Amino acid sequence: MSSGGKIMLLPDLSPAEHLATLAHECAHEMLHRGERRRQTTNTVRETEAEAVAFVVCGAIGLDVNTASSDYVQLHGGDTSTLADSLAVIQQTASVILQAIEPQEAAAANSQLN
Repeated sequence: MSSGGKIMLLPDLSPAEHLATLAHECAHEMLHRGERRRQTTNTVRETEAEAVAFVVCGAIGLDVNTASSDYVQLHGGDTSTLADSLAVIQQTASVILQAIEPQEAAAANSQLN
């Protein structure tokens, strides 16, 4: 759950579920606060957040299987909803990936030394 800049995750999730959920909630915080929240439907907000999580997870090699598409369908999203939001999904996923990339590079470098 995310609210007002604070994200809370359930403690009993697997590491993969923590990452996917964190990416989803970060997307909500980045995209769905203020005026944009009022301008979008719950279906759009959940589709965008889950699509961002899917892209982030895929980019770092985490296979979420059908969980993302199942989640989008559960909230009434479809290919049209995704198509309408592609630019915002790509931009948000890119920001998240750029934020975690330096940490991944540092970890890889420490393993080499």
